[in-house]
Amino acid sequence: MSKAVDALRFALITFVVGGCMRRVQDEKENKFPKKFSFIVHTERSREAHSWQEQIVHAIVQQLQEARTVNETLLRDLVRRSYDDLAESVQLVDCYLPSYEETFAAVSSHLEIIMITKVNSENDIKQLLDESGQLRLRTPLNIFIGGQILDRGLTIANLIGFYYGRTTNRFQQDTVLQHSRMYGTRPIEDLSVTRFHTAAGIYNVMETIHEFDEALRKAFEAGGHNAGVVFLRKDDANRIVPCSPNKILLSSTTTLRPGKRLLPIGFQTAHKNEVTPRLAKIERILSDCKNDIEAGHAFLLEADVAKAIIDLVGETLEFEEEGSGWDVSAFKSAIDYLSRSISVQERKGKLWCIVKRDRNINRMRPGGRVQNAPDTQTGAGYDFVA
Repeated sequence: MSKAVDALRFALITFVVGGCMRRVQDEKENKFPKKFSFIVHTERSREAHSWQEQIVHAIVQQLQEARTVNETLLRDLVRRSYDDLAESVQLVDCYLPSYEETFAAVSSHLEIIMITKVNSENDIKQLLDESGQLRLRTPLNIFIGGQILDRGLTIANLIGFYYGRTTNRFQQDTVLQHSRMYGTRPIEDLSVTRFHTAAGIYNVMETIHEFDEALRKAFEAGGHNAGVVFLRKDDANRIVPCSPNKILLSSTTTLRPGKRLLPIGFQTAHKNEVTPRLAKIERILSDCKNDIEAGHAFLLEADVAKAIIDLVGETLEFEEEGSGWDVSAFKSAIDYLSRSISVQERKGKLWCIVKRDRNINRMRPGGRVQNAPDTQTGAGYDFVA
């Protein structure tokens, strides 16, 4: 037997076993047993869906026949899934059906499994119930389809997923919508929920999870107060956060090697406003006087650098169209890059170099505002993480 068929068979049996365990639990609590659903989503083409439907029908039919022809094989298959599910059910404060209870329920439910192919709008209209969800016609329902199952449909009591949509580049938000494994569900249902996919897709989803965890930690640390969220790509360039047209470009800041976030097209404020702020900056940098006079770069704590940025920002005025400086993005970039440094003694710090007594024209030849202060004689404070 092909490994792919064995994997699909295990996924289907695990769904049946999990659904039966939950129905036994409901009966123990004198509840009306719920109906459950399973999705097979690996291809977009209708031809592939028809072939998958044939395979699933064949697997279910052989399981039905095994009840009388080869019960030992059926028991072994059910045992494998039962042992897997029992580990997570035991973590929940609910009744764990015995293997014999579960096997009896599986045997009685094999004849009432509904397999439905969903791959056109007409199919959807016929399959929706009065609440707009896919109708669960029997206790155990298997839906096979592609793009229509991606999003926009609510499928109740979804506890099984067989997902295999692969591509050269994975768009993070699309992958999460395709897989359909997210959303609130009772803890009892969660204990028997399983997601089956290929190793490569699993690795992609693990990386997506790491991205989301890093973003969550940034919010918990208060990074959202800066108004900037960093969307990352993986090193292999296989995962992108989402399509650019889903985000207002005015709300994003892109960082790439060699890019600078500079104030452009500014005038300095009145001398009475500038002088006291420059004096504060000089006091902050007084401990670095020797490095400054020698023209050397020196390490500075990120919080100190941000304090200097705030003071510098208060000395600049922007009036012309196309000019400005996103101070929040600049400070967020400092936080992000200084935390990303792998060398422990440099973590939370960045390099600073101070250049004095320089003169630079506001306008470049041709009438454009100056946007490259490091290519001519200019004055200021440069920060490099």
